[in-house]
Amino acid sequence: MLPLIAPLVLAPGLAGQVVGPPPPAEPGPAALVETLRRAFAADPDSPEARARLRALAQRAEPTPDLMDALADAAADLGPTGWTAAGVLARRGLRPLDALEAFDRAGLSPQPPGASIPDLEAGLLLAELRCHERALARFERHPGHPDAMRGRAVVLARLGRMEEAFALADALLRRDEADSAALMLRAELLDSVGRGEEAVESLRRLAAGTEAGGAAGSLLGQILARGARPAEAVPYLEAVVERTPGNAEAWFALARARRALGDSVAAERSLRRALAEDGAPNAARLELAGLAARSGDSEEAARLFAEFERRKAEEDRLSQLESRAALRPDDFRAVSAFVVHALRVRDGGLALRGAQRFLIEFPDDPDRHVLLARVWREIGNPPEAERVLRRALRRFAADPAAERRLRAALTALARAR
Repeated sequence: MLPLIAPLVLAPGLAGQVVGPPPPAEPGPAALVETLRRAFAADPDSPEARARLRALAQRAEPTPDLMDALADAAADLGPTGWTAAGVLARRGLRPLDALEAFDRAGLSPQPPGASIPDLEAGLLLAELRCHERALARFERHPGHPDAMRGRAVVLARLGRMEEAFALADALLRRDEADSAALMLRAELLDSVGRGEEAVESLRRLAAGTEAGGAAGSLLGQILARGARPAEAVPYLEAVVERTPGNAEAWFALARARRALGDSVAAERSLRRALAEDGAPNAARLELAGLAARSGDSEEAARLFAEFERRKAEEDRLSQLESRAALRPDDFRAVSAFVVHALRVRDGGLALRGAQRFLIEFPDDPDRHVLLARVWREIGNPPEAERVLRRALRRFAADPAAERRLRAALTALARAR
């Protein structure tokens, strides 16, 4: 089914084409950014300098030092400086910083071929599930192909499938060979249970791209769910060879192999899926069934109990997330969701939730404290401290907020 879509699938041009090799790791971040600053000072319109800047934003490791150095120099790095700083901050899981950078980028003209800061902001907001805010950004550029794709994805997540299909069809009327639009339409079809209608277009896409790519992965999963497991296997094998950590592909491969009567290979694939982060819980149920059929009742019972426990956790998390999404202004609902995600050791979901609901209401100091708590509990106290110190600057004129934030900083220091 359509992952709807994380990371959001848009055309490669959204973040600006990467030209040339990535900047070297040496010298250090500050010296590297200073070199770029001097290049822009000498020639603000230098295509080579812009290419290096985009490569830095898109490919370099988003370390705290590099993110800080690029943000500090953004105003001097030509028209694309703030956009690059935002892209790097987004990749480094600093969404508030990224949105501020994209907003600043939007205040100055962009050079030809550069990405539109609103599209970058829309991408970030879509990744965080801030759907209405993402739509508002994309809708500022109704005719831009990347904005149309972004809108289609968000509309699909909101259940507005007719509008999403209309956008995909509009893109294909412009260019019937548009691979990004073909992939989008295939994912939309799969999300409403009509994946079989996309099989032939996915075959053509898979034939024209790297084996194991997105088209091959979706095609393999559709074929595995249908009555064509033998056709699914080669595609899924290519996917797991190229991306061995793809738990969904391993699970689909297990189902295809089981349908072909190869229980031994199916079991191997299920165990491989369960060894990866984000493994579908249904893989445990499948493996429990295989264990029961082979006579291993003890393992079957253990796997089934774990399946039930995780299903209860997932259901509770879904319930709490829905409640928070319906009342994003209610900090108690937001906190209950984020804290429960931490309790069940889903740090990624907790972080996304804390960031999402902070973006919704950035003037609530308790939400900054909640985000800092998540960073601390998932093992990054320096980022927790940065969040709190950034909030202190934001609430400098609010004594009550300042007391709350300083108390959180003190507690963080004691916990180290």
